[in-house]
Formats: sequence, structure tokens, C-alpha cells
Amino acid sequence: MGSRSGDLDPSIITYLMQKENLSPDDMNFILNKEAGVYGMSGGISLDFRDIEAEALSGGKSAILALDIFHYLTACYITRCAVAMGGIDVLTFTAGVGEKGPISRKAICEQLEFLGVQIDDEKNKIRGEEAELSTENSKVKIYTIPTNEELMIARETLKLVK
Repeated sequence: MGSRSGDLDPSIITYLMQKENLSPDDMNFILNKEAGVYGMSGGISLDFRDIEAEALSGGKSAILALDIFHYLTACYITRCAVAMGGIDVLTFTAGVGEKGPISRKAICEQLEFLGVQIDDEKNKIRGEEAELSTENSKVKIYTIPTNEELMIARETLKLVK
């Protein structure tokens, strides 16, 4: 997540609260507003483009934050693949997914053992629906832009009717 913590041992919450004399509200703020990629990058930005720019210029915290994000994303994808008994299609969507060729490539590289192969030229696409996989990829890779406003409108229409 951009600013929210991911998985963590529940004991860390009470440990940090006691060690740093934090209130529940303080801890809630830290876990939801100062953690995630934002916290790991040293507070560079919530915008992945800023974190990527810092990483490309050699910023160690930004590089580490992106490496962890890419690794954990690949791990979550493999967990889903295990639950489904395999994977036929990998779809990237929303902010980083539809506009982040650096992250898409890094995640796909970690999934090569599943037969995922991303085409570097196709991966340059940003913000439009497209297939990104190579001809030899065992898994089709797509990027599909999010249209949250349309989904909200459809759901609202269902409720009204």
C-alpha cells in the first residue's frame, strides 16, 4: 500500500506502543498514514512516480521500498495462483498497474518460474488496455485501466432500481 502497513506480527503493535509511549490513535496514524511504501522510502511521496524517480537516481530507501513492493506483490500473486491451481491471465490495473511499467516488469520477472514473460516494448504502454505478454509467455499479461466512476454509477443505478 502507499501509506498503510502490510502484513505484520500483531505483537509489534503493542511493543511499539509501549516502547515509544504511543496512544492507540498514534499507532493508528502510523500504520495507516506513515507506513507502506511511503514509510519504507523515507517519506519521499505517496506517488510511485516520485519514488521511482528517486530510485533511478540512486536513492537507497526508494530502491529498497520498490524492491519490497515488487517482491510482496509477486508473493501475493503466487498465493492466488496456488489457491486457483495455476494462472492463465495476469492483469495489472489501477495506478501502478496501469501506469507503472517499471513495477510491472519487476513483478513479472519474479514470476518467470510460472511462465510469465513480459514484452519490454509492449510494456511501455501507460493508461490503456493492452496485452503485454510475449508470444512465448504461458500466462497472458494485460493492463486494463480502472474506471471507478463507471462502476460506482452502475452500482448506484442498481440500488436506485
